[in-house]
Amino acid sequence: MADSAELLRFIQLLGRLKTLRRQGWIDRGVRAPESVAEHSFRLAAMGWVLAQERPDLDASRVAILGLVHDVAEALAGDRTPFDRALAAGFEPAELFRQRPVYDPEYEARKTKAEREAIREMARLVPTSAGSELVAAWEEYEAGETPEARFVRQLDKLETVLQALEYHAQQPELIIDSFVLGALDVVTDPMLRELLERALAEAQWTPSSE
Repeated sequence: MADSAELLRFIQLLGRLKTLRRQGWIDRGVRAPESVAEHSFRLAAMGWVLAQERPDLDASRVAILGLVHDVAEALAGDRTPFDRALAAGFEPAELFRQRPVYDPEYEARKTKAEREAIREMARLVPTSAGSELVAAWEEYEAGETPEARFVRQLDKLETVLQALEYHAQQPELIIDSFVLGALDVVTDPMLRELLERALAEAQWTPSSE
């Protein structure tokens, strides 16, 4: 039988995601930024619904990957590609007008911290559930299965949708980096169509224009 103290600890760690605000929104000055849990919920729900239309995808697996993709942040925190540049004193407005640049050192540190965190959390639940949790997180990170590739692109799309919603409330927000990054990454035809429709409906233009 599972240890009740460890199960409770796991549940409490999940609860942290309800109050952990996404760092990208904090950096940009969003007045009431969403939590990691809020982002993950919409991502998982979107994925489950959209994958119903795709015979090449396992909708349940898509939903699971969406739910767990950021779970490690309960211990590892939410890091962004701009963390080092901001800490070094670069001008935020200029940074946020650019597409994110792949930084191997940043990615390696982030992955290491989150892998340690997800394994620590997995030890708190029964072995089978812990193994499934780690496997789903690793699948998402590797991005090699059709479901993982879909969810990784969906993650970019969901973030852009949220960025557009915040921008409608706070027009001064600079959200270019999110949009440009998504335009580079979102190639799945279904998701690309949704991305372009959302940008068109919002009449989004780069902030430098």
